[in-house]
Amino acid sequence: MFSALRLAFRQFAKSPGFTVVAVLTLALGIGANTAFFSVINNSLLRPLPYPNQERIVYLNEYNGGEMSVSYPNFQDWQRQQDTFAALAFHFGSSGVKLKTPERSERVSCTMITSEFFNALGVQPVLGRAPNTQDDNPSTPPSVWLTHAAWQKYFAGAKDIVGQTVQIDAREVVVAGVLPAKFRFVRSADIYLPIAPYAEQNLITMRASHSNSFVLGLLKPCVSLATAQTQMAVIAQRLRQEYPTENGGIDIRLSFLREHISSNSRTDLLLLCAAVGTVLLIACVNIANMLLARSFTRRREMAIRTALGATRAQLIRQLLTESLLLSLLGGALGSLVGLWGYGLVERLVPWQVQPLLDASDGVDLRVLAFTLGVTVLTGLGFGLAPAWHLSHANPNDALKQTVVTVQTRWGRWHLRDLLVGVQVALALVLLVGASLLIRSFQQVLEVNPGIRPDQVLTLQVAPPPMANFQKDPNSFVMFYEQMLDSVQNLPGLESCALGSNLPFSWGDSSMPFYLEGKPIPEPSKFPIASYRSVTKDYFQTLGIPILQGRVFDGREPVTNFPPDVPITPENLGKIFKGVLLQAVISRSMADQFWPGEDVIGKRFNLGFPGMNLPAAEVIGIVGDVTRYGLERGPTPEYYLSLRQFVTPAFTHLILRTKTDPASITNSIRSTLGKVFPDHPIYDVRLMTDRMDERVSGRKFNLRLFVFFAGTALLLALIGLYGVLAFVVGQRTREIGIRMALGAQKNDVLLDVLRRGLLLVIPGLVIGAGAAWAASRFLQSQLYSVTRNDPTSYAIAASLLLLAAIIACLLPARRATQVNPIEALRAE
Repeated sequence: MFSALRLAFRQFAKSPGFTVVAVLTLALGIGANTAFFSVINNSLLRPLPYPNQERIVYLNEYNGGEMSVSYPNFQDWQRQQDTFAALAFHFGSSGVKLKTPERSERVSCTMITSEFFNALGVQPVLGRAPNTQDDNPSTPPSVWLTHAAWQKYFAGAKDIVGQTVQIDAREVVVAGVLPAKFRFVRSADIYLPIAPYAEQNLITMRASHSNSFVLGLLKPCVSLATAQTQMAVIAQRLRQEYPTENGGIDIRLSFLREHISSNSRTDLLLLCAAVGTVLLIACVNIANMLLARSFTRRREMAIRTALGATRAQLIRQLLTESLLLSLLGGALGSLVGLWGYGLVERLVPWQVQPLLDASDGVDLRVLAFTLGVTVLTGLGFGLAPAWHLSHANPNDALKQTVVTVQTRWGRWHLRDLLVGVQVALALVLLVGASLLIRSFQQVLEVNPGIRPDQVLTLQVAPPPMANFQKDPNSFVMFYEQMLDSVQNLPGLESCALGSNLPFSWGDSSMPFYLEGKPIPEPSKFPIASYRSVTKDYFQTLGIPILQGRVFDGREPVTNFPPDVPITPENLGKIFKGVLLQAVISRSMADQFWPGEDVIGKRFNLGFPGMNLPAAEVIGIVGDVTRYGLERGPTPEYYLSLRQFVTPAFTHLILRTKTDPASITNSIRSTLGKVFPDHPIYDVRLMTDRMDERVSGRKFNLRLFVFFAGTALLLALIGLYGVLAFVVGQRTREIGIRMALGAQKNDVLLDVLRRGLLLVIPGLVIGAGAAWAASRFLQSQLYSVTRNDPTSYAIAASLLLLAAIIACLLPARRATQVNPIEALRAE
């Protein structure tokens, strides 16, 4: 064994160029596979960091699409189910203001019911866990700090439990600190019980579905199917009991791990197939290099055979060299994989990213995968040359007889067939990259409905929600003061406020019904997204006005009766006789009033009996593809912020005359002076928000193009190597032909013809393989079919052009053969 290793190292030392190229090629292929398997491992294979994670279930409501869970519905689920050991409600807020003795901070907040940590199997390291008393609305609220928030805002004070802190100007007692390693799919700094805050967040209405879901822990020996059956019965019962609010609503269950990974599974597997193909091409390339190199070793093997070496000994020696080469490439590839994981980590689903440590890239499973790939790679590219050399006939080897494969199209060398395989595999990746590029071009050509250039957006933490519940118009005054403070800043063209900014991750929707038309069945009420905006909103974002007018800032402020809190029971008193003004999108006009003059039309917000106001259409504006360019526009309507104020997710939008960065500091300074106790956050350019919506598609595209380019390069290296070797072996033949009168152009065309004969079969086979494989890519395409002929033509033309270039170098070398020198060399 040691002698075989010494001989292998001696062989590598004789050919340092070959060794370096082979190791680097393998390092690229193995490293990329290691990085991507690390992502797959962390996203799809690694257990979640919770005890009993195989019993944790994600529940949501469903009505033709996934919906947030209604809080009253959840309370009914909790009372009527018996298949879950713990069932918890999770409500994500937009953030709260935490006041410490030193400063005020905006922190991310999640509101939960008492069994949330029980479902995850988590216990605080300090203090107590939530209990059923925390689910009572009249119980004074407590707060649970994450370990990071405890360290950051309270310097890790050991006596923090029992202390009182201010959260949104409300006194709250610290009940516990969570473990340092606790993470959840939606990161938060603090956790609050939902019950004391339910009314002020307006989630006690059964029709309210706002940024919430349910987490459950199945009882031992209870299957997901059994729980799904029981929850379906409960959903049916609620539909009968509350036909208006729950019409058509089902309950969907899935294991938490499955829910986390479902959105990215296809992307990850496609990219892994791409990177696996690159490794396969690399193996074929090195196998070809070894085959070419083996020609010079045939005499060596023949002599060793003549001296008594057995076939098994020859194969063992050659495979030892291959495995050693792969181990060197694997060692370097592991380092490439460690580095590459940081680049592809963003492919991890956003839900699971908070669960990962910075050190989560590699574990024993990843190391085992890398070792397995390394060994299989060594066997894969070494087996053919080893078998070829060990079966060489000593007499033929000493005569330099070339081994060929007989086909109906003529004689083919084994290395020629491997080039065809490389070309076919490269074409598969090139077709995939071409389809993604054309799809991405189609996405970018979609009109977003806004002019995002020179638009800066930000949020200012609003007053406490308790203020909104007492007097919503205090928020109107807060927002108007915000606009007044910045609208005269130098370099500012216009400014506005709006809820649920386009291309942000927030949204608000509400059912409605049209005046003068039959009230729909409970399960068929139309739903549209709505925004509360100020008068210059459309001008600032560049949304065109198509018909009628938009808000002018003189809309009458809704008169909220004093001492009447905002609760579902009081909506009839608050909005009695109120008629809102509304601007609707073109798609809403076309869908609900096709062919009609919609100016002056009215629609009622909510369901009948909810006592929400009616709205009168005053204008139509262009559609905005706010959820992503490829998703297209959806019906939406705009209400005046003066009339329908919203307490959260409201952005300040500023259009500047120059680069927004030039006035960002002055905007921050001005707002900081006017609102010293209200943190400024989420400061971003509108173009950045739009780019984020296509970032995943763009990143996948770049990776696919990179792998396709790598595959193309490896295929061309293989083609060049084969032709260069053939030209070298045919030097005497070419010299004789030229001595007999052959022209340089004849020799040039002959070499080019031979090269293209290697490429064209690969193109044909690759086109068929690409057509078969592209069906897995269809879900990633927009406005382009998987059979798009242009994409196939571009990929084939690119590969053919590159192949011609690769053929020209050996062909030119062949034309420069000196007949006298060639014959003298013999």
